[in-house]
Amino acid sequence: MTGRLTNLRDVRNPFEFGRELNESELVDREQELDLVERAIVNRGKFFLMGPRRFGKTSILSAVEHRVSARGAVVLRYDAEAYERTALLAQALLTGAARKLAGPIDRVGDTLRRVFGPLRPEVQYDIAEQKLSVTIGATERAAELPTLSKVLDGIEAMAAEASGPVAVIIDEFQQLIADHGETAEKQLRATVQKHRHVAYVFAGSKTRLLADMTGDPGRAFWKLGERHFLGAIPRPDFLAFLRRGFEAYRHPADEGALVRLLDVSEDVPYNVQRVAYVAWELLRVEPDAPLTVDVVERALTTIIAQEHPAYAQLWTSLTMPQKKVLKAVILEGGRSLTSADVLRRHGVAAATMHKTLGVLDDKGIIRADETDASPRYRLEDPFFGAWLRHVQEGPDATAS
Repeated sequence: MTGRLTNLRDVRNPFEFGRELNESELVDREQELDLVERAIVNRGKFFLMGPRRFGKTSILSAVEHRVSARGAVVLRYDAEAYERTALLAQALLTGAARKLAGPIDRVGDTLRRVFGPLRPEVQYDIAEQKLSVTIGATERAAELPTLSKVLDGIEAMAAEASGPVAVIIDEFQQLIADHGETAEKQLRATVQKHRHVAYVFAGSKTRLLADMTGDPGRAFWKLGERHFLGAIPRPDFLAFLRRGFEAYRHPADEGALVRLLDVSEDVPYNVQRVAYVAWELLRVEPDAPLTVDVVERALTTIIAQEHPAYAQLWTSLTMPQKKVLKAVILEGGRSLTSADVLRRHGVAAATMHKTLGVLDDKGIIRADETDASPRYRLEDPFFGAWLRHVQEGPDATAS
């Protein structure tokens, strides 16, 4: 027994969360990988929309590795990582300098030729063997024009490249949040002229992006293909989970696997996290099966780990926000403006409507675009389990 436990300490958990997954680790995302890849090969424009934790970033990373191995140049950046659009533009320029500008001794000349009006300054860290580019201070009103000039420069460099060049901007909606519809108009005016650069715009604000790309009155209407990233089909996820547990001699009860998907609301990140914790609970129990009880224990472990963050979030909300959020949880996000629901939760119709928008903007809830009838879901399904646990007692997470 001691020997087996010692060996088990060295066994890697088959479930992963909290990092970009590589292509071999993704479950049933072949269609999305192929669509993004073809958009890059065809120098097209592509919008990938889906809630947070659904694996957009892993898909983009996997495609980047796939096409880069065949000679494509990919400039992939997350718009939310930069406090100013000018810094995103600078990052794109630096990426272009590293990957498209040629030998190091010619980079300065190339950048001055292509990006001259931006007055780029090139620095080279000999110790780190890393090149970086800075541009002068940019006033807020000039940030969008600066980004457009950078993209125009990348287009000019791509025209001389031997293979496909792609600009991928994740959480693209941040540009719209910072600059409004002006950003849509200016960026469309820029990228619609580009024939040598592929653009992939990804984002988690699905309703905003759906309106932006689907409204004939908006600038991005019919600019490129659109794809909504939904939940992984349950048969595929069930088979994946079963393989992960049974590979280490832990028979997986069908009801337990279904319960695991239920408590995670099919959100890939959350599914992987519950499976990870459940596998760790079983690791020291040779041949023990995955049961509903083990899934509940895993969920309890997670909400205990997240208690400080969830408590801080809950206490930061106003009373109307708490009422509406609790209504979303208890009503399953459906029929929230019906008379019965409003009466049960003591919320006026106008307050419900306004507060749902506020909670959506805060990233606490999201409108489910894939459901046949309007429905709101928590961005983090475990928050609902935590609230039930603290308000109704330890047994509430099993409800």
